[in-house]
Amino acid sequence: MKTSKAYATLFCLGLFLSSSLQSAAQKLTPFKQAELKALLKLESRLSPQQRDTLSQPVRDAIALAHQLLDPPDFNGGDDDQGELNIGLGSPRGSASTRAIARAASSPIVSSSTSLSSQEVQGGLTKISHPEAGLQLSRFFGFSDLESSSAQCGNNIVTSYLSGTAGNISSTIPIVNDPTTITPGSPIGVSFSADRGSTFTELPFLTAGPNFNLSQAAAGVTTTLVEPIGNPVTSCTSASKFFIASSPFFIADITFHDQFDFTENLFTGVGLNTSSDGGQTWGSPVPTVLKDADHLIDSGWLAVDPNNSNRMYVSYLDFDFEADFPTLPHPSPRCEPVSVRIAAELVTSPDGGKTWSSPRIIREDCLPIQQGFPQGFQAASTRLAVSPDGKLSAVFLLLHPLFASDGVTVVDYKLEVHARGSSDNGVTFGPEVKVSDLVQIGDGAHATRPLLQGFFHPSTVPAIAADPVKRANNKQNLYVVWADGRDNQKPDGTAFFGTYNFGDILISRSTDGGVTWSPPRAVSPTPPSFKGAGRDQFTPSVAVDHDGTIAICYYDRRNDPANNALDRYCSLSQDSGQSFHDVRESPKSWTFGQTWDLTSFWLGDYDTVTAPNGSDGFFGAFGISGDNVTGIFGRSLQRE
Repeated sequence: MKTSKAYATLFCLGLFLSSSLQSAAQKLTPFKQAELKALLKLESRLSPQQRDTLSQPVRDAIALAHQLLDPPDFNGGDDDQGELNIGLGSPRGSASTRAIARAASSPIVSSSTSLSSQEVQGGLTKISHPEAGLQLSRFFGFSDLESSSAQCGNNIVTSYLSGTAGNISSTIPIVNDPTTITPGSPIGVSFSADRGSTFTELPFLTAGPNFNLSQAAAGVTTTLVEPIGNPVTSCTSASKFFIASSPFFIADITFHDQFDFTENLFTGVGLNTSSDGGQTWGSPVPTVLKDADHLIDSGWLAVDPNNSNRMYVSYLDFDFEADFPTLPHPSPRCEPVSVRIAAELVTSPDGGKTWSSPRIIREDCLPIQQGFPQGFQAASTRLAVSPDGKLSAVFLLLHPLFASDGVTVVDYKLEVHARGSSDNGVTFGPEVKVSDLVQIGDGAHATRPLLQGFFHPSTVPAIAADPVKRANNKQNLYVVWADGRDNQKPDGTAFFGTYNFGDILISRSTDGGVTWSPPRAVSPTPPSFKGAGRDQFTPSVAVDHDGTIAICYYDRRNDPANNALDRYCSLSQDSGQSFHDVRESPKSWTFGQTWDLTSFWLGDYDTVTAPNGSDGFFGAFGISGDNVTGIFGRSLQRE
């Protein structure tokens, strides 16, 4: 497969522009400026530990906001006066700007342009194509990460976070017309009609309508929309697919002239819909939307397998109505001088056309102490629906333990919790503790530990429901997570003095989430392993129609030095009592990143999926490093 010249040209548009740069005059659009300012305000209200609970795309956007709006001078102050730093501090009129101008004279492709790919090695299929950027830069635009897949019938759609997609989507209209404002879409999407043997890649997921500044006369109001990332894919039929993204920003911008405006910013979870198996997509619409005193993050999407019209979206609401509110709120849910962090849910009874008001899975009012909100809180929620229609939510509950100064963290208490609803998410039953969790790696970050190689995986647990009732009417649920309890080695540079090599643990419930089994390792370190330990992290789980369980994760078992990475899946045909392992990656790779991803990571949303009503699995994952990068996928069949 040869990449077209027109498509390759687009990669150079992102060499020194992030998806946040929106005009040829190198100024932020009103929308992006409001969005980044809101994120900086959010950051100032949270403790360092709570910032760790933000999704990686939000953390990267905050880092970008500092780069563009608040770069420090040598004395630690702000000397930018609203001016932008382009790329790695390159000056205006530099070679980077000229390179973009040269690229603009080349043919431009649209969101309908596509690339096709086939099997590359041993059943592994290449899904995305960021490597064309290597022809133009060794630092920018060739990492696609954080994939999510859904399969209905023979059709599969995989979405993923892509710096390249963001660059392409936000710069095409500007190159053609510098007065055009367009929302960037950092979400890539590929579709397959042959159960994952081949994929066709779209340059980016549809973001929203454009707006031309020539219309920005006094009194003109326009609404702009833009997703940041965290795509989750689901489907209800071979033709109907959905992608949820969060945070999803909407801004009502009223212009006084082209350079003077006021904005009203909202955040939520957006939903794109395709009615042709992922080939084309409508613009995103909000499933939930809240004002500027909220940040909606870490959205998740689930569909009831028994009722294709019933859909669920969960998310984290960082709620500041009671503390430093931007807008008046007559009755905030928390008392003044406290921050509310809540895991919430909205539901749709009609296939995503309408959505309920938010329901609470868990909420915590965190009092402000020593300048920071402190106390227990939930992290990202994952959802599953059982064959009897019961909805289950699983989340990580965290509580930093402080020294007497009220600021220094001396340890973390981490627990996996679950909660169920038998009335389609209207109310929830008691909160149940599934297990304690011991953080992997250095253990010094709330939900994003630092692993060898200096990158930050998420430790949010995943959940799956058996789609069929088994013997004795059992309603089987499975929760998996990365845990460092079984192999902790002294490390003088680690925050708590040990490096915790991770295992993937599983806990099972046979009664719909009322009780849970003690956790056990899916693929423990064998006695023959020659190194000090090996990391396993970022698991996902699915159950197919015959009850086979697939748990897929990143693994370092093939390198005694614990550097090289692989992708493995562990399969069980006896309800999780025993597993056999399947290596998905044909060879190991070493970790590598590009500058446009400011914190090294592999992605939080990599999933394995089972098709509705049939057997087998499809899993997608990211390879970032060496000479092969992008999103890859493989079909898995039970033995």
